[in-house]
Parts: sequence; C-alpha cells; structure tokens
Amino acid sequence: MMNVLVFSDIHGNLEALNAMLSEVKFDKAVFLGDIVDYGPDPGETLDIVFKEADYIVQGNHDYAAGTGEDCNCAPAMHDLSVLTRNEITTKMLGKNDLRKLAELNRKIEFEIDGKKFFTVHASPNDPLFGYMFSTEAEMAWKKQELKRYDYIMVGHTHFPMFYRSRIINPGSCGQPRDGNWKPMYAMLDTDSGELTFKRFSYDNEKMLSKLESRLPEYQNEFKRLRELYI
Repeated sequence: MMNVLVFSDIHGNLEALNAMLSEVKFDKAVFLGDIVDYGPDPGETLDIVFKEADYIVQGNHDYAAGTGEDCNCAPAMHDLSVLTRNEITTKMLGKNDLRKLAELNRKIEFEIDGKKFFTVHASPNDPLFGYMFSTEAEMAWKKQELKRYDYIMVGHTHFPMFYRSRIINPGSCGQPRDGNWKPMYAMLDTDSGELTFKRFSYDNEKMLSKLESRLPEYQNEFKRLRELYI
C-alpha cells in the first residue's frame, strides 16, 4: 500500500505549498502542472516542487514562462497571467529555472504499487490547454487507448474531480476557484482505491503582502488578484 499525494496549480504560492507539505505524509507525490505565474515566489516554489514530487508534468503556465509562448489561459485571467509572468516569474527565475520549465514532459505514464497512471496537466486530448469537465471526462473514460490505465490524472481547471473512480483532478493547491479560498490536494490509497480531498489553511495575507510588493505600479491588477485568495 502507498499513499500518493496528488497536487496541482500551485502558481508561485510558497506559503500554501509549505503549509500543505507541513501537514501531509506521503510515499509518492504527483504534481500536475503550473508551478509559476500569479503568485510572488516562483523560484522557491519551483525548487520545492522539484525536490518533493516524484512525477511532474508541464502546465500551460510553465510552458509559457519557459518558452515565451502564450499560455492560452481563460480570457478573464489572461491579462493577469501576462502581467505576473512579465513582472514576477521571468524576472525572478534564472535561465536554468526557465529551462527546467520548458523541458518538463507534457504527459507521463508510470506505475505505483501495481497501478498504472496516465498524467497530463489539462486533458489527454490537449495536454496543455484542454479543460476536462464532465463531458470530456466521460469521453476519456470511454477511450479505448486509455482503458489500460487505472487512473487518469489532470489539473488545470482548479476544480476537484473524481470521475467514475478513475479520473482525478485534485483541485488547486495554490489558487482554488471553486468559491472556497482554502487550497486543496488529494491523497490516493493505492490499496483501497480511496481518494480523499483535503482543504487546508495557510497565511494568505503574508502571501498577498509579498505579491503586492512585487507589483507596486499595478494596484488595480493587484486588487483583482487579491480576490482570488480571500
């Protein structure tokens, strides 16, 4: 039996990441993409994710920061994504960090405790930019070439999902968007197949204070960002 930590979309939120790791015990860890953008601490967040996670897939924001390409995120968030990437992420990361982000795999297949996993950030059909909600989850669940996997894991939407006991989205451990400010992660028991979603608290005001200090000339944009964390 192994306890597998599944987390995603930390987005430079170091306080949330440290709070999560301080309370969770795990045998293996899977990170489903988006280490950077929006939050104030991309460098330390990247270092910790690379240290703690056994498997890491590339998110659309990791791809954008590492390559200079567009992240193609939701229109309502796009300008904030570009702003924080330009003013925080790429300014605070060195060339080696950006290279790490650019070279992350878009999908990873692996086995833990006899269970087969297929992992991408967004969806099997579109690993960087797709959005897997119920309709596409049903399509993936039925897809013949994916039937050999015990679990399909995705992130990207910032909404939790456990679809037909096979498709897992742990929600966001750095920037939830489901109406609850507390971030979340998931724990999978490979023996029983039980998946547990867990919310946790962290010092969001400390994180927001740092974020505001990184964007001194963009108070209106900071106010919009703040609403995502309170």
